Amino acid sequence: MSGLNRIFSCGRRFILAAGFIAALQGCASGPLNDADAIANSASMQQQEITSGSFRLTIFSRIRDANQPITIYVDGDLRGWAPSADPGIDSTPDEYLELRLAALDPATNVVFIAHPCQFGIADPVCYNDTWQNGRLAEQVVSSINHAIDYVTITFIHPQVNLVGYSGGGAIAAVLAARRQDVISLRTIAGNLDPNGNGRAHAADPQDEFVDPMLIAPRLAMLPQIHFVGDKDVFVPPFLTENFIKAIGPSYCVKVIQIPEATHRKGWEDAWAEYATKLPACRALIDRSISPE
Repeated sequence: MSGLNRIFSCGRRFILAAGFIAALQGCASGPLNDADAIANSASMQQQEITSGSFRLTIFSRIRDANQPITIYVDGDLRGWAPSADPGIDSTPDEYLELRLAALDPATNVVFIAHPCQFGIADPVCYNDTWQNGRLAEQVVSSINHAIDYVTITFIHPQVNLVGYSGGGAIAAVLAARRQDVISLRTIAGNLDPNGNGRAHAADPQDEFVDPMLIAPRLAMLPQIHFVGDKDVFVPPFLTENFIKAIGPSYCVKVIQIPEATHRKGWEDAWAEYATKLPACRALIDRSISPE
């Protein structure tokens, strides 16, 4: 068993002072039962940690700290529900990105849940946190600290980031901030939150970190953005907006998945694409020539 998986065993306590992160004792139950079954099928272990302002659920499989680590950042789908009330667990019903992480045969795989998911009864999970504040700086920083935590046993960490829905926005922002990210993949990623709000005539979020503003800093990072051609929740044109904001690049690719909606069609596609890492090989779609 690797160092990280030993740390993530139930009932243990681990404190990382530099990142202000503490692993909490015990294993959760209830909403985690189905998630545990999915994770167990891929030999991933569950742990709850405190990371920045939030407590987060993490599932991990670490087999070789000398190899790159693929980190999945979950989305925030239920935060969009117009009837949502404070205190409701915002865990996605389908556990979609956890299922995708479980399909990934990479040596080291970690899934990081969005705050206020997987049965965590956290007093900071009030309405604004997981509705208007889904992409707030405190949320992005919490995910960033969690990545610090899961890479602590790696001497020279190399991180492949994968983000679904709102997790795609967070992954893109962290890819621009961190020095250890070697690739980025988004799945139905909400990469233009303002554009998405306008498309759905939704009230703007009070505060959020906008991936569109950091997009040019990603021009040299290998990346693939997967879009569903039937996705009405995060329409493909939002990804097009993000690609245009990146500017000329040999490192960006968009793959459209036929018949995929925001929630459906991704498991079959990911069984094919999980092992195909981005590379700087070709011009981005629509023949935007780099300078």
